[in-house]
Amino acid sequence: MADTDELSSDIPLKLFFRLYQAMNLSLRRAAEVLSEFDMSAQQWSILDSLTRPGYEKGMTVNGLVEYLMVSRQSLNGVLRRMEESGYIERVVNPDDLRSRQIRLTPYGRDVCEKVEPKVKKFYRDSVRHMTEEERVNSLNLLNQILGNMRKK
Repeated sequence: MADTDELSSDIPLKLFFRLYQAMNLSLRRAAEVLSEFDMSAQQWSILDSLTRPGYEKGMTVNGLVEYLMVSRQSLNGVLRRMEESGYIERVVNPDDLRSRQIRLTPYGRDVCEKVEPKVKKFYRDSVRHMTEEERVNSLNLLNQILGNMRKK
């Protein structure tokens, strides 16, 4: 019985190590896909966040920090570079004139339209071995794990 308990206790460690490996490999492969556009995976995640329905007018920095689960400090550097590249702009938040929203520029939207099909193909190819039900179940399980980690 002790061997089974010991093996079971190693499963979370192994699972998180695989997630770590998958994320690192995913970022490297995404970088290859995005290199054609001189864009990082972090920049793509921001552009993709801003193209979601309902966010056409932009998001606050705090909204991006919460949605992407990154630190404000690391996000600010990426946003600055993206602004310099012309992908995004900071505009007055109509809901709170003291704050700013980040939104895509027309150039940023154009770039998204070119990048998105290539990124989607990369993601589809990465899960091609899974049925649709397995994909949905995997997403649900990852959402549960994220929920548990957020509760701290």
